[in-house]
Amino acid sequence: MTRVTLALAAAVLALLACQTIQQNKKTSLLSDSGFKIVAANTPEKIQALNDLPAGKISRIDREGTIYYVYPDTSECRCLRVGRQEQYDLYVKMAASRRENLLELNGVNTQSQSFKGYDPW
Repeated sequence: MTRVTLALAAAVLALLACQTIQQNKKTSLLSDSGFKIVAANTPEKIQALNDLPAGKISRIDREGTIYYVYPDTSECRCLRVGRQEQYDLYVKMAASRRENLLELNGVNTQSQSFKGYDPW
């Protein structure tokens, strides 16, 4: 293999590893916020698993009840299902995690350099 081919293969593997880590973080947050795992063991559930947008939580109205459904095609090949309470908690936890990451990476949300400026 040439160096270019090796470098390209390494880049692809790194990208796939990053996607897997992001997927695991999301499914962990979903579990922590109370989303239930529903096995895709019927034709209807298998179709939902395949038809819902990958990597996204979809709002589904089913017989007048709203559900939030995440198709987990990589980890368990299942649906992660929650209601409004679980979704709200997920959103809150995800925002908190993003804020913590910004602070860990050196972004100070209370920076002195912006004191006295009008809001954008």
